[in-house]
Amino acid sequence: MRPLMTPATGRRAARTVGLGTLAIGTALLVAPEAAGPVLALNDPQGARAVGLLDLALAPGLLAGEPRWPWLGARAMANLAIAAYALQAAEGHSRVRRARGVALALAAATVGDSTAAVATLGSPRRS
Repeated sequence: MRPLMTPATGRRAARTVGLGTLAIGTALLVAPEAAGPVLALNDPQGARAVGLLDLALAPGLLAGEPRWPWLGARAMANLAIAAYALQAAEGHSRVRRARGVALALAAATVGDSTAAVATLGSPRRS
């Protein structure tokens, strides 16, 4: 059975995820009132916290060796953010948006986990 992703593809995926994580984290930290609601994060403090989490993960996703722990952390963070967005939206008009965000984060978690497994045990690059 062929793996879903090669180690090289997993490293490229980590860089791509890292760039997205850096961009989203920066937007949430700098402009939580504008960027937060797009991701169903209506509380500016909560949006900033998610932004800080993203910014903490970005360097490892972009250049960390090995990459698998960073991808695993990203996958777990996705689930935590999805749960937070769903809980925060409960009883508000943005429940549908929060469900969509949670679904997208669940899909991203599958990709991040697949990349983590692909890079598990791969030799460090020089």
